Amino acid sequence: MTVPLLLILQGVVFALWAGLAFRILFHLRRRAMDRTGAMFPGPFSFVRVTREWLADPEERGWHLALLILTILLISVSALFTLTRAPVLP
Repeated sequence: MTVPLLLILQGVVFALWAGLAFRILFHLRRRAMDRTGAMFPGPFSFVRVTREWLADPEERGWHLALLILTILLISVSALFTLTRAPVLP
């Protein structure tokens, strides 16, 4: 695979990963707001809601999607690093 194609693939995977990560963060914030009733829930509420979200069996699809995209992003980044020509001084 050529370097431009790897960069494009890496950009697409990163965009998907970032979009999913922000969707999950906003979802967690909404859950924390519903739980506490506060407009800006604190960090302890966020940690509690995140723990509950990770244990929630109904959210397993989102957990798996985030895991797969994370592994894919790391793999594409490593592949890009390995295929680059060494830079000589």
